[in-house]
Amino acid sequence: MPAVSRTFQIPTGSRSVQIVLHEPSLTEDNLGWKTWASSYLLAKRLHLLRLPEAPAGSQRRVLELGSGTGLVGIAAAAVWGAAVRLTDLAEIEANLAMNVRDNVQVIESSGGVATTGVLDWSDTKNSPSDEIQYPIILAADPLYSPEHPASLVQTIGRYLHRSAEARVIVELPLREAYAPEIDDFHHRMRALGLEVREQGEETGYDDWRAGEEGGLKEVRCWWGVWAWKDLKAWSSAQAGSQHISSHPWNYFSYDALGK
Repeated sequence: MPAVSRTFQIPTGSRSVQIVLHEPSLTEDNLGWKTWASSYLLAKRLHLLRLPEAPAGSQRRVLELGSGTGLVGIAAAAVWGAAVRLTDLAEIEANLAMNVRDNVQVIESSGGVATTGVLDWSDTKNSPSDEIQYPIILAADPLYSPEHPASLVQTIGRYLHRSAEARVIVELPLREAYAPEIDDFHHRMRALGLEVREQGEETGYDDWRAGEEGGLKEVRCWWGVWAWKDLKAWSSAQAGSQHISSHPWNYFSYDALGK
């Protein structure tokens, strides 16, 4: 597919915001350059999710994994007025950063902030401190190989704040070819100590390889909100540690994941 610019209308609850994204020419080696149906569905669902409120005077802090063109992360900054860190691989981050810059007025008009950075899930050299963990992690359509469930879940385990308020919000297209990866992801998330608090299915449409006549291809998607199942063991092991913040919303470093 050739390079295109797309416009998305995202509801906020009281109004809608318009997000314009650039998508470079798409090949099978650069699937992160397209805005997939699952991302659009999740972006439209953000205002409906029942999430813990941020304390008065605090801003929601959000990390998006595998941001691609940035629709979900930009929408989160605009819909929630949140401080969002959008991340992806190095070859995708340049276009991601451009899309964030192009939508800065939409983001700032809602009181949000968005930055981008490179985050390779397979890089485990540095573990984040408590100060740069996040109470909310987003991921849409992140599974494209047998290795992805393990690397994605270990990344979630490293960056998700250990608190009752922490949430992981995921949207997955139910593609038959990736059924083993989806099952593996669910198994690993439960093994990490997370459980689904809210979930559902919905239908979206992809327009790539949609048939000889170029129509839309229906895609059934699953969305879920995960939270820690039991924090007692972790809290006991960490009791008295000076690195535990009083609340997961209190600390944030935009530079923690690099530029």
